[in-house]
Amino acid sequence: MESKALGGDPEVSFTFNVTLAYGAPSCFARPIVLVNGMFEPAVYIHQGDVLKITLVNNLPASYPGVSDGISIHYHGLHMGGPAAWFDGASYISLCPITAGSTYTYQFKVNDPPGTYLWHDHAAGFKGDGLQGPLIVRPRRAAPMPPAGLPPGAPAPSVPDLWQYDDEHIVFLSDWYHATMNSLMFRLNMPFDAAKVTNDSGSWNWIGNPQALLINGRGFYGDCPLFAPAGANPTPPVCAPTSFTVPPGRSAQQPWASNNNPGCTHERLVVQPGKRYRLRIIGASTLVYMTLCFEGHNVTLLAADAMPVAPVSTRCVDVNSGQRLDVLLTADQPPANYWIAVAPQYRVGSPAGYAVLSYEDPSTNATVTPAFPTTPAPQIAAMPPWSQEANEQVVMAPELLVPSNGSALAMYRREGQPTLAPPKSADKLVVVNLTQPLLENGQLRWALGNVAMPKTPPCSPLMNQLRRDPAYLTMAAVPASTVNGTGAGPNVGIGSAGPSRSTPLYLSGVSPAPLYPSVGLNIVQLEGGQVVDVILNNRPANENNGDYRPNGATRNATEQHPFHLHGHRFWVLGRGTGSFSPELHGASLNTANPPLRDTVTVAASGWAYLRFRADNPGVWPFHCHILPHIFMGQQATSRQPLSPEKMYNFAPYTKSWLRAKWGLSGWELPPLF
Repeated sequence: MESKALGGDPEVSFTFNVTLAYGAPSCFARPIVLVNGMFEPAVYIHQGDVLKITLVNNLPASYPGVSDGISIHYHGLHMGGPAAWFDGASYISLCPITAGSTYTYQFKVNDPPGTYLWHDHAAGFKGDGLQGPLIVRPRRAAPMPPAGLPPGAPAPSVPDLWQYDDEHIVFLSDWYHATMNSLMFRLNMPFDAAKVTNDSGSWNWIGNPQALLINGRGFYGDCPLFAPAGANPTPPVCAPTSFTVPPGRSAQQPWASNNNPGCTHERLVVQPGKRYRLRIIGASTLVYMTLCFEGHNVTLLAADAMPVAPVSTRCVDVNSGQRLDVLLTADQPPANYWIAVAPQYRVGSPAGYAVLSYEDPSTNATVTPAFPTTPAPQIAAMPPWSQEANEQVVMAPELLVPSNGSALAMYRREGQPTLAPPKSADKLVVVNLTQPLLENGQLRWALGNVAMPKTPPCSPLMNQLRRDPAYLTMAAVPASTVNGTGAGPNVGIGSAGPSRSTPLYLSGVSPAPLYPSVGLNIVQLEGGQVVDVILNNRPANENNGDYRPNGATRNATEQHPFHLHGHRFWVLGRGTGSFSPELHGASLNTANPPLRDTVTVAASGWAYLRFRADNPGVWPFHCHILPHIFMGQQATSRQPLSPEKMYNFAPYTKSWLRAKWGLSGWELPPLF
């Protein structure tokens, strides 16, 4: 890291040298992605600083990926003005950074101080370690000296809202024993058995992870520690029955986590009587998690970097892309205590554990705590905010209230006098979430019956719009084309680009298709508009979403953490079923709703969001579960100038994989 003073704002520079190595975060060796030799490293910056990151892609060109490169997204940052070009969502503002290439992101961080994260937004590399915490501290208390700060020297900050003695990061990720890209290849293979050939292979879900990591450490053998469900005396089966092992390597696995380097439990060391800020970051690719503290309560301070009214609880829920800041007081007898992470809605997933260790002569740091007396509960299908699940589980988005006091000036953007939402909206967008099976046999996720494609070679939409501001508006699809005919669905699979051969669906211009379609799903906005978004989580095969005669049985739903780039939104309400103005309108909270950038839409539930379109650009709005966005679960909001993110329709047949990467071992899915 290099810090230096410029003519105006301080600049903090990093070089991200991205390389491939072998590692065993879960006690199982496989290829992992490192940054400067570190796994999931943290970035620290001050509000008002200029952040400069030079990304150097030194991954081997032969390392398989669903995208020909990498990119860094700064999750939760506003990225306003010129920073919109550095948001990092590939195929929007930039092309993926290919192997052997370098790219520099440089922008001013005007966002509120708090807890964020950075991660790859081009392929599946975040699931291999290309991600980490991003911590924004309050503004510097004094100007940086012209020569900058000595390496590693912290800069003093203006006071934040809370008093505490020290802080810890709690970075939560799920971990697979195969590379994430190799798992994602299978998602483009035919789901319909009638379309499967020997060369195509068949669709396979990525399945449950083999471990949950806390600060990059875990142990897949911790599965037996996980509490039994209900009256069942047997712990759930969460370890896979077989492991994918590289050719020539032994299938024998290590078993004792505390005796194997690289797979010990993370320890958060505290001193008796002191208070600690814990920065909890949900960085999973799939799993929704509940984090519980044995013998301790924590007080919620902030959610997605926004201050909230304090709530004391033993357990907190955090979904992929969400962040919670909590205050923990080390007020219990000095000892070692479990910090337990339970997976939700993924029955059979493993649990994860860290150790809260008191720094005291009476505490033996080598002793593992006893099994927690009050383990984290596992929820199979209950709405996440339901107190029936466990009265000690608090779902932050619905229970916490942002304040609008004068002390929060550092949390409001320039020209934003209050954190309260506008009382009414100028535009309403209703989005139904479904999972159609297309006629070519591919299973997709769709918003408004439209699944988004990704079509290399790259031509970023931001560049297209800069060259031709009418690039999107002049390509609206006629209703007769969109809706097809009674003869069957109209499924268009084409490539975006100057020909605009991929259908374009413009909210308010094109009608919603009657049949599942592939195309660019654009919500056109005017600058300054207040926009309401209703997300209804509907059955998988709704809207003619399965052409097979027996497709009527495919009607399940899943929970989805939805993230909006470039903006925060107010969560006015959530509930079960679909939103009804008559049934639910009066219950919407327009006085003091939480202000977030990622929200959970429950299975068979709805969420009502409000945001102000005050950031020019085309901004992705997508589920933060990596396989879901890869399978098309994204739309974009376009404010004059800007992007779209598209998923990959590459066939990934056996012959295609062999031709591109050869028989490169276990990084690829089984080909035979």
